Order: sequence, then C-alpha cells, then structure tokens
Amino acid sequence: MLLTASTVAADEATSLALLNCLIREVSGPHGRVRTDGDRVTVSLAGTTLSCRLLRPPHGPTLRIAPPYEAGGRDLAWDELAELVAAELERTTGLGNPEFLGQVRSSHTAMGLIHDRHQARTGYLGSEQALLSGHRFHPSPKARQGDPDDWLPYAPETGARFPMRWLEVEEDLLVGAGDLGPLAGPGLLPVHPWQWSLLRDRPVLRQALRSGRVRDLGERGAEAVATSSVRTLYLPDANVFAKFSLDVRITNCVRKNAWYELAAAPALTRLLKPIFGDALLGEPAYRTVRLADLGLHEGLGVILREGLRNPERMVLAGALTEPGGILPDRLAATDPVVWWEAYVRQVAPPVLAALLEHGVVLEPHLQNVLIELGEDGVPVRAVFRDLEGTKLLPGRFDLGGLPERVREAVTYDEERGWTRVAYCLFVNHLAEIAASVADCSGVPEAELWRAGHTVIADHTPPDDRLAALLAGAPLPAKANLLARWARSADRVAAYVPVTSPFSAQPPGRGAGAWSIM
Repeated sequence: MLLTASTVAADEATSLALLNCLIREVSGPHGRVRTDGDRVTVSLAGTTLSCRLLRPPHGPTLRIAPPYEAGGRDLAWDELAELVAAELERTTGLGNPEFLGQVRSSHTAMGLIHDRHQARTGYLGSEQALLSGHRFHPSPKARQGDPDDWLPYAPETGARFPMRWLEVEEDLLVGAGDLGPLAGPGLLPVHPWQWSLLRDRPVLRQALRSGRVRDLGERGAEAVATSSVRTLYLPDANVFAKFSLDVRITNCVRKNAWYELAAAPALTRLLKPIFGDALLGEPAYRTVRLADLGLHEGLGVILREGLRNPERMVLAGALTEPGGILPDRLAATDPVVWWEAYVRQVAPPVLAALLEHGVVLEPHLQNVLIELGEDGVPVRAVFRDLEGTKLLPGRFDLGGLPERVREAVTYDEERGWTRVAYCLFVNHLAEIAASVADCSGVPEAELWRAGHTVIADHTPPDDRLAALLAGAPLPAKANLLARWARSADRVAAYVPVTSPFSAQPPGRGAGAWSIM
C-alpha cells in the first residue's frame, strides 16, 4: 500500500489521540505508565506499549510522539486501536462493538480532509484549520454517514455553499427575536446537508404538497462552514447561522433541541449586559410549527452575532494544530510575553464570570476567538456558543422560562466549577501552553509560572481557585471512557490530573508516572 502524506497524518493523529486517552483515563490512574529519559512505557495485559517522550512531563499531559511500539515492532493505528479496546474491556468489564468503527470513521475522515485541505489565511482559515482535532478524544473526526454526503460541507476542505431556503406560511413559523439579519419574513434557511436528511419526512412532504411550505432551492450568498460543521458564517452579513444536523459528529447528534432554541434569546438578554462584545449573543431563532417534533428541532436555526474586527480574529483551536499558524504569531515577539497576554485575555474573564456573576462559560478551544493586535499579541478574547453556557441557581430571574428550559440552562455549583476548570485549564490553556513550548522551546514550567502570576493578579479571591493555583488536581473529561460506555456526552465522568501549577518538579529519570 502506498503511504501518502494524508495517510501518514491520519495514522499518526489517530494513534496519538488513542494513546493520550489511554494514558490519561485508564493506564495512568492505575499506575501502569512509566517514564525513562525520552521513553514512555504503558503496561497492558500481555504486552507493553512504548513511544517517545518529547520533553519532561509538566501538568496534565505527556507530550508523546511516534513510533508507537509493542513487542519490538511498530504498531499500525488499527493495531493500537485494538489493543486499547481490549484494555478497556478488561478494565471496565464492558464490551463495545461500535468503538473500533468510530475510530475507523475518524481515521478515514482525517485522511480525506488532509488530502483535500487547502491552507487559507485569516479568520476563516483558522476556522477551517482543525485537521486533527481534539488530542484527547479517541475519534476526534468521526462523522456519521458516507463521506460523499459530508465532504461538500466539511470546514476542513474549505467548504462554501449557498443555504437552502424555504418559504413558510406565517402561521407555521415559530421563533423569538429578530432574525432579520439572516432571513426576511416568511423565510427559513436550512443547511443543505440537513435538508437531504429531512426532506422525505411524511409531515414535511405533506406541507410541501399543500403549498404551505415551498422549497426555493439553494440560492443567495455563499455561507462558510466553521469548525463545528453545522454553524455557518455569512461574511457579507457578518452573522452566523447555527443549524441542526441529524448526524453524529464526534460525540453527539448535532441537533438544536427545542429547549435550546428557546434558551438562546433568553440567555442573550441576560448575559449581553454583563459581557458586551466579549460574548457572541444568539438573539433570535426560527423554526416550523408542524406535527413532527423532529422537524421543529431539525429545521430550527439560531442567529448568532457577528464579529468586530474579523480580520484580526483567530480561532483558539487553530493555534494548537501541528504545523499551524502559531509559529508565525510567535516569531516577532517574546513567547512568554505572548503567553502572558493570552492568559490575561482568556482566564480572568472566564473566572470572573463564574465567581462574580454565576455564569458558567464553556471556554474550550473551539468556543473561543482571539483578537490579535498589529504585533500579533492577543488583545481580546470572545466567547461563543450559548448551548454550553449555563447559569448557577439563584443568580438570575428565570421565572419567565418553561421548566425544561430552566433546567437546560442551569448547573449546580460543583458541576459549574468542574466544567470551567476542565475547559479553561485542561482543554484550553494546557494545550496552548504545550503548543507555545513546542514552537519556542520555552519550558512549560516557565510558562505556567508566568500564567500563575497573571491569574492570581487578575481574578477574584476564591478558595477553590486558590487551591487550584496551589497545585490541587484538575478535572479532565473522560472522553475515551464515555465513548466506550456509550454514555451521553453531558454525563461524561471526569478524572483527576496533575495541575500545571503543582510545585512538584517534572519527573526525571526512570520511574512511575501518575496523572495525580
């Protein structure tokens, strides 16, 4: 078999994600990981895995690299996947016949998008730059359906296309807020991929036959696929449209539930006075009122506000992609200064939102946009996606919302803190710090000492935060165990991982490595 660059990239990214997850969630907690100089070994039943260790470990992750070996030979990605599956079955006592198929789907998708990707500059280039995806997810690019169905709409391939449009009689439309920046009266935009999935539903076919709903086809200005796949950006109007997609992408079927549609404008009204331009509001939604809840949700669209200074914005996730855009941003400045500015723009607003206002943002790498100054140094962070934004109980008046909507937008104190601590420190800042260290050679420990000072100087006092800054373990979402157990993403468990603020120095020489 001829190995192309795309195949090699997919092989390495798949293996890396699987082994990262295994170490963090299974082998590390059981004391089965050892470091020895520039090698890492992972003890499994009947064999030992090994790989390169790029630098001494610091904080919640090991920076590992191929070759991935067992029994004195290199392992192909699918062999490693089978070993991981066997170890999961042994340690959990559960089987999962779907798991290897999900990993294979992700691997196939990676190869296709690597093969078809064309690097672009600017903000939209960053939205479409996530070729490898989440380094701690076993199937970061898994997509349900035939590649011929989803490739035309994949952000990683630079997808741009007109939306599908429906003309709907007014009494069949329902919504809230002003959708005018996206669609005029009586009109409903639909993602073309979603249209192909829903157009044969009997209730919709009847509405089309009666003329109460008219299919106007694909027309109008081109929309640009962003990193979430289902959210499109319209550059001319400078707004986003968040659609439903009845397909599983990575973890979940990406559909706007009825209570999420209703919650978006309500959250926007509550939160915009607090955050202003630092939050992309979702002030309106529109959908159909037909005798099919699947159509109410599946044809629902949420209007999201556009960007101020889009020419200077970059998606945070794009800064962590191997060989991506970060080296250029660091070339003209001191990496520590750049990192301090980054932390200052991201961490204090998220922590203040929680500690002062009772707002649980979800600042993972795909939910944060960074505005760069003329010198390439971060000057502002913008947060998005109200689906993941929650409120602590008793902080806001939610009396006007239906009970199910109130439940959907509320987290208790513990869940809120855990979600923020994971998204901000483990998913986001730890990955940015590791990427800065990769590009600059500055030790991660030095970066985190600087980050500690920034956070301590610019956040409200709080006992939990003080404990975290003193080195208390952090929560990391257990994506591998959640996929193996086939549990809903919203109830995924967390595993404790070493804080990058821990006073314990990085491990040296041979010895057991623990996530704690």
